[in-house]
Amino acid sequence: MGIEDRDYYREKLRNQARQQSAPPARAGSAGTLRYLLMPLAALAGLWYGADALLAKQAAAKHPLPEVLLSAADGSGRPAGTVRIKADSQGHFRGTLSINNVPMPFMIDTGATKTSIPEKYAVAAGLPRGGAVQAETAGGLVTDYQTRIASLKLGNLELRNLDAHINRHLDEVLVGMNTLKYFRIEQNGDSLVLMAATAS
Repeated sequence: MGIEDRDYYREKLRNQARQQSAPPARAGSAGTLRYLLMPLAALAGLWYGADALLAKQAAAKHPLPEVLLSAADGSGRPAGTVRIKADSQGHFRGTLSINNVPMPFMIDTGATKTSIPEKYAVAAGLPRGGAVQAETAGGLVTDYQTRIASLKLGNLELRNLDAHINRHLDEVLVGMNTLKYFRIEQNGDSLVLMAATAS
């Protein structure tokens, strides 16, 4: 065995030692990334699916308010139009029905939500929900959330309307969450409510 052979074997052993001590090649770095992303994609899919399911269930429990117009009532006004005369104090009062129970009302543009007196809410079978604090002209009061299945005013009917139950009232206060479904015109001592969907 000559010097060349000795150098050849020495070089071969060095190369083998280098290969054994070298870190493994990164041939599968894309595969590693895939294993990290797959669980994340699965979690995102589950999250999105659960969120969509919960939103669908919530919509089924709390349908959106809808406006229904009945035929014109023979007064010459189109369907979905109500005229209210001011009383001696300048307030616009009348009678409406909630769940087919007639009750007195007053238009209150300063009220965010329609509020129903407790005695009328019981008569109309309204569910009493969670307590909420409400700021009124008389100060801070505790109201209870409810949902009106049917509110009829003239020849217009609103369904699935959020409202409050108030123990201190004698008449329904028709607030802005109801009035937003109307175009409002005041002419002297008359207030005309026209359904926003009426043409």
